[in-house]
Amino acid sequence: MEQQKDNHADSPPTATSLHTGIEELNKEIEAYQQKISELSKLADIGQLSAGILHEIKNPVSFVNNFSRLSQGLVEELAELLDKPAEEVSEDDKADQKDLLDALSKNLVKINENGKRIERIIQGMLLQTRTDGAYLEPTDLNQLLEEFSKLAYQGARSEDKEFNVTLKYDLDPLIKEVKLSRGDFGRVILNLVNNACYAVNERAKRQIEKYDPFIKITSKKRNDRIEVRFEDNGIGIPADIVSKLFQPFFTTKPHGKGTGLGLSLTYSTIVETHQGTIEVASELNERTEFLIIIPA
Repeated sequence: MEQQKDNHADSPPTATSLHTGIEELNKEIEAYQQKISELSKLADIGQLSAGILHEIKNPVSFVNNFSRLSQGLVEELAELLDKPAEEVSEDDKADQKDLLDALSKNLVKINENGKRIERIIQGMLLQTRTDGAYLEPTDLNQLLEEFSKLAYQGARSEDKEFNVTLKYDLDPLIKEVKLSRGDFGRVILNLVNNACYAVNERAKRQIEKYDPFIKITSKKRNDRIEVRFEDNGIGIPADIVSKLFQPFFTTKPHGKGTGLGLSLTYSTIVETHQGTIEVASELNERTEFLIIIPA
């Protein structure tokens, strides 16, 4: 009987047990992939925070300054209004009009910068969402400009010597596009972060007359929209361009990149937005990422 038990224990697994084991393994892999994705997003948020702290200072300063100036205008206006009616001259009336015009313009500036602060904070909050992608009408050009500047400021916070010219060629015909703001914002962050790294590495070689730039272009073409991210950095070797979107593959030195940014970028563009993404690069010359999404 003991021998029969041993023989039974050594018998090969059935197809059903193998299938169950594979299903459980796949579930574990999916769970780990989800955790890794969330960790990568947290890393992006950490880098984004540095850019936000710097970028938000400008509109806050505008709000404070225009509020202070407006208070002065209100005080001047109050002095004019305190005059008895019989003492109010034509010059006083002209001054009142000028003060009101200046006050109105200041309030417009305060409102504009207040909205900019709101957009920056909203962008930060969207990065922390975990309830999946939600496509909503979005000002694509505004998103490109704001998140690229946040990425640049994030890079500057890590290296005070770093500098690059951000160039924009944004198609005014592009109005609102249905996007997942948080996910597409991360795409912009990843691509501009990579471009910042590329031009910074080339700048460190102290090439004469090297003028680093990152150019962001948007163009509406019938039923599709093209977005290009171009830099004149170190470029990417031809033999590894095809590997760029593989998870955990990175061209950066150990500790400089997770290898997840471009993988998540690919997933966001292809799966979430039903688009395409391509890369063209010349070593030590340039790199361009071309994104095409439905309009």
